[in-house]
Amino acid sequence: MPFRKPGQRSRLSVMTAHKNSEPELLIVETPFADRRRRRVTLFVVLIGAMALYTGWWFWLAGAVRDHIDGWIAAEKSEGRSVSYGALAISGYPGRLIIEVTDAKGVDPLGGWHLNVPSLQAALAPWNIGSLDGNLKAPVTLNLGKGAFSGRYTFSAGRNALYLDRSGGGKLTLTLEAAQVIDEANGEAMALASLSAVLTRGSVPVYADLDLDIRTIDLPPRFNSPFGPNIAHLKTRLQLTGAEPPAGPDADALRGWTRDGGALDIKRLDLAHGVLGLAGEGTLALDADLQPIGAFTARITGFEPAIEQLVRAGMVRPEDGALARVVLGVLARVPNGGGPKQLSLPLGLQDRQLTVGPLKLIRLPLIVWE
Repeated sequence: MPFRKPGQRSRLSVMTAHKNSEPELLIVETPFADRRRRRVTLFVVLIGAMALYTGWWFWLAGAVRDHIDGWIAAEKSEGRSVSYGALAISGYPGRLIIEVTDAKGVDPLGGWHLNVPSLQAALAPWNIGSLDGNLKAPVTLNLGKGAFSGRYTFSAGRNALYLDRSGGGKLTLTLEAAQVIDEANGEAMALASLSAVLTRGSVPVYADLDLDIRTIDLPPRFNSPFGPNIAHLKTRLQLTGAEPPAGPDADALRGWTRDGGALDIKRLDLAHGVLGLAGEGTLALDADLQPIGAFTARITGFEPAIEQLVRAGMVRPEDGALARVVLGVLARVPNGGGPKQLSLPLGLQDRQLTVGPLKLIRLPLIVWE
């Protein structure tokens, strides 16, 4: 067969029924053999895809605005006020960059007021089930009710938020070099790092929180007998029984308690000065809104811890001496060696902390306004 140039029609010889007849020519078109035609087709396909993507991007930007405004309206119907100074969405043709400035939230019933100077988040048009972002400090929180009423300012060297909307929703918060300042007295609590994962559920487990904090510098008002620093705190908490209270005030907490609200501590790992504590248990509030609970604990460093409690005046010397004797008998060296460890129940009732059979610490009264 002779050489055929691209785009040239192919010629095939076909014999007729008559022996002496000349062969007939059958013309066969080769589809998309023309380079120019291929380029035009590809260009049209790309333009169509780009038009569809552009429409989807800007429709999604409008949907984000509608969703935010709808959420604000829903909060208003619940008695809370949410507002913002400006809402901007940019980033086309990449991820949607959503920036909200001067965001405010007010809950008159709960008695709190939150102000965020700026919140930025990014949403990928090809994955609308997740959202990541960060807050611009300083964030201020005013608590008008409860035992911790006051004005607090939050800042961090780095913060990151990640929201996974699948299922009930999961929020991940990461902080580095963070601090919270009590504006009333200037005292600060500082954190080297914090990682929190909040997973929303439904009754009876309304929310699940995994918390990992490293190096906590406590403010002077805590006056802990074990020192001003916590090396690490790692815990998993479950909020059970009912939705969380609207605010940290007596009326809201009383309703939450009446509906069976409780905090299940599924895991606790604490290193605070000489004291090491690991365990699990349940914490709730009694009729006077004082904490009550039952725990199973594994304790290390209990002997120097008791000495420091006696020195701080939190435990009477005679009680401390008895505790050292009794707990010393109960302590065991764990498998593999190491310092002695206590495995025994902890109880909290009527503001009295008991360790095994011993009443150890009388806790101060918490006054909820």
